[in-house]
Amino acid sequence: MNGPTVVSPTDAGEPSFFDRFRPYRWQVDAMAAWLRVGRRGVVEAVTGSGKTDMAFAAVADARRRGLFVCVIVPSRVLLEQWYQRMMIAFPEDRIGRLGDHHLDLAENVDILITTRHSAASRKPVPGEDREGLLIADECHGYGGKVLRKSLMTEYDERLGLTATLERSDDAVEEVILPYFGGICFRYGFVDAIADGVCAQPRVAFVAVPLTDKERSEYTRTERALVEARTALKKIDGMPSEPFGAFLAAVQHLAQNDGGPNGKAANDYLDAFALRRDIVADSEAKFETLTKLAPSIRAADGSLLFTETVRASNHAINRLDPVVSIEIITGETPRTDRERILTEFRAGGLDAVAAPRVLDEGIDVPDANLGIVVSASRTRRQMIQRMGRILRRKQAGAGAKFVIVFAADTLEDPRSAVDRDGFVEEIEEIAAAMSVFGTDELDRLTGFLDWSGPEVVAAPMHEGPLDPASDDDIARVVNADDAMAYALLFSVPWTGDRPVIADIELPERPESAEPEYLPPEMPDLPLIETEKKRKEPPKRLSTGEAPVMLEKTREGFVLRCTGCGTTSKTMRFRWEATDATVECDCRAA
Repeated sequence: MNGPTVVSPTDAGEPSFFDRFRPYRWQVDAMAAWLRVGRRGVVEAVTGSGKTDMAFAAVADARRRGLFVCVIVPSRVLLEQWYQRMMIAFPEDRIGRLGDHHLDLAENVDILITTRHSAASRKPVPGEDREGLLIADECHGYGGKVLRKSLMTEYDERLGLTATLERSDDAVEEVILPYFGGICFRYGFVDAIADGVCAQPRVAFVAVPLTDKERSEYTRTERALVEARTALKKIDGMPSEPFGAFLAAVQHLAQNDGGPNGKAANDYLDAFALRRDIVADSEAKFETLTKLAPSIRAADGSLLFTETVRASNHAINRLDPVVSIEIITGETPRTDRERILTEFRAGGLDAVAAPRVLDEGIDVPDANLGIVVSASRTRRQMIQRMGRILRRKQAGAGAKFVIVFAADTLEDPRSAVDRDGFVEEIEEIAAAMSVFGTDELDRLTGFLDWSGPEVVAAPMHEGPLDPASDDDIARVVNADDAMAYALLFSVPWTGDRPVIADIELPERPESAEPEYLPPEMPDLPLIETEKKRKEPPKRLSTGEAPVMLEKTREGFVLRCTGCGTTSKTMRFRWEATDATVECDCRAA
């Protein structure tokens, strides 16, 4: 392909987001990759690397061409975060919100930010006389039967953002990739650290013992797990490694296979969950937290990650007497959450504990120590957690992770069986990594007393470009059309931007497939016995269910909404839900 021709350096006349915000080099590369596939694709970039700013480049491109832009986010928190940043980035545009009591209409604004549920129910489309760009933040979460309705086909241009495109079902292959076309750019921690965009961490693994009771329960559960695993690995097409691929295949069978293979998969997942609960709530883990108090107080903010509210409360009970710590759960009111995060940002709190709620969707203040009490088996969740700590650091604030694990269990990074994939990922990026016992407090404290590298490398930014520089002009002229366009409109210039005479961006191919990156998806075994799906419950013409569950002083009953006949009283709710009502009413 011949490069474009520069006619003259003159003011191109259109406002550019990056005239005000200087992009990282990877963001410009991602923009060019998205342009090459006809403005349809998923950008997969790790948490903390700046996906939002890359999306702003796409918004600036769309608005320059007069397109309507719809940004879909997974939560009300992100709705407000995107809105506030959009107001700064695009002061010339009318920006609206849909969701969280906001009811702006697409026809009245240039950019609309909406939650997934609001988009799915209200369908904010650009209108017959307008073209549009749809941006889906955290797009891995749009595969459910309701949320997939927010991926509206009325938008010809589409951009998905995610840290890692993984799900336990087939929605990535069946819904997300078909809608966006494919993954057009991928940016991992290795590249982000090399570019100076993210910090390189020290990682300490702390081994704690199980109690005799916990070990007995763990061993008993392990036997059931081994039996189920042995049966599963005999299935044709079942991946044996890495463990993440095996687990995804097991979940696939459990959800879709109604035969013996599906039963083995469900047996495995039940035993797996029980085993995980045993190690997640290990008493020794919470006893060990108090030994980390000096490191927590010395850090520039600490985040404590758990899997459950119960585990977070255990952590709070142990640490509260020795450090200043608060908890955020999914039930924490917005005002309280904002107060806690504001206090944390100002240095009034040493730490914040959270059961998964900090993994995604909340703008967490900078912290340089992460403590993982219960390591997730989900690679996506661990990448989210790592990104909270690996944001770029100033000199004197080294990034550090402590992962507390139950020794000789599935959590043990030294184990060769069912080893979590994230362990290899951490090994690949860690500046230093070591395993400690509970009797090695002094060595652990010394290991964590680290202020990062003496010299913090400057991140790889792009621009500003100089229209009077032959080298900068040559970069544009010698680039393909997509990169030339990205450099022209997504990078700041020190003077008037040059005008490109013959730039022609590639359109989405009608016959040939665009060149997308291969998705990192496991091979799944074939379903031998299709699971019968439950039909939706029948309802009366009034919209009521034919039977209703009611609680009485003695227990639970089912009541026919047609004639009022009730079932016999049952002690437990689950018994009542499995019961029937004997009556002559047709509604029953």
